[in-house]
Amino acid sequence: MSGEYEAYERLIAPIEDKMMRAVWSVTQNPDDAEEALQEALSIVWRRFDRIQRHANPQALILRICLNAAYDLLRAKIRRRRREARYEPEQARPVGPDVQTGREEWRTAVFEAIGQLSRNQATAVMLRLVQGMGYDEIAQVLGCRASTARKHVERGRQRLRELLAPLVADDGPEVAI
Repeated sequence: MSGEYEAYERLIAPIEDKMMRAVWSVTQNPDDAEEALQEALSIVWRRFDRIQRHANPQALILRICLNAAYDLLRAKIRRRRREARYEPEQARPVGPDVQTGREEWRTAVFEAIGQLSRNQATAVMLRLVQGMGYDEIAQVLGCRASTARKHVERGRQRLRELLAPLVADDGPEVAI
């Protein structure tokens, strides 16, 4: 039992706050963040031997956290779509508009991120939210820095396409 405690203190304890920030940056909801973090910790525990042998185990743990948060977000989107099929037409929510408020815009952005591929979503979040460099992102994704740069670039381009209908021609300039 003490070996497990030592491993936890060495790998997870120093980045607990980063793990929670990573999950929160995706979910933006305390209950969802807690659920995603618990799922991530469960995955970390099951794969602990492999994680310890990784070149950058803490970066891998952060990637697992982001993946768990995205999986939760995607599941919520699928559930909303299933439920929307059974709602009367007039009760269906209208797409968010920049003018209606910041919260709707934020929801739209995170739903758009949920539509990206896993690597693109992870790369975009690590770059834009966590402020990581391309070399660090490459370590998390297990690829070269040039590939990480491409994931960020393609993810940002896809976000521009997905969010374009929400930005009015005379509305604010949005940098993605």
